[in-house]
Amino acid sequence: MDSGVFPIIKAVIFDMDGTLLDSEGMSAVATDYGFRKVLGRGITGEENAQLIGRPVKKILSEWFPEKGDEIYETGRKYYNDNISSIRVYPGVREMLEKISAMGLRMAVVTSSHRTDAETLLTIFGIKKYFQFYIGQEDTVYQKPDPEPLFLALKKLHLRSVDCIYVGDQPYDIIAAHGAGIKPLGAVWGSGRVERMDQYHPEAILEDPEDVVYFIRRLKGTDKGKL
Repeated sequence: MDSGVFPIIKAVIFDMDGTLLDSEGMSAVATDYGFRKVLGRGITGEENAQLIGRPVKKILSEWFPEKGDEIYETGRKYYNDNISSIRVYPGVREMLEKISAMGLRMAVVTSSHRTDAETLLTIFGIKKYFQFYIGQEDTVYQKPDPEPLFLALKKLHLRSVDCIYVGDQPYDIIAAHGAGIKPLGAVWGSGRVERMDQYHPEAILEDPEDVVYFIRRLKGTDKGKL
């Protein structure tokens, strides 16, 4: 990696589900519950794959114009009733603390509702690290469209080259490229190398600590991992 092509990184923007929180499994279970209650059948593997990392409510409304909202709200209630099944990925708290100690700002851009994101990050004690959260209600378009990341740059008052973005899905990588932000692929959770590699992330990270190593290498203070 040629760190000379990077300016000084001033902020790190994170995806939430599957990156900070081990919540993708519960999301799938909750949506399946909504399908069964409203449609009388479970969600298919293909349908679930199309929902990962994307605005579920919007897509369900497109698939099922008359019942999509009911499916979503039924699943959302199940999700909220079972939040105890969600956890912060091991190493994420330590990563956030180290990035904060470097003086970098942090934000969350998620395809979940902003209010849900704030609730979850508060429950798990990591809300304090983030300046703001951008959710599906904050923009017309969601990832893989870059609009949410452009909004994050505007709120940070930074250029795209001043930031890096960490996410676990191809949609994250595509959105970051569209916004001119260097994307990092997180595979310590639900992310998979084979799914993201073709979209050319700046690096594939196997552990939250790798984000810290990446930043330190850009600063020229770490010649180890990566």
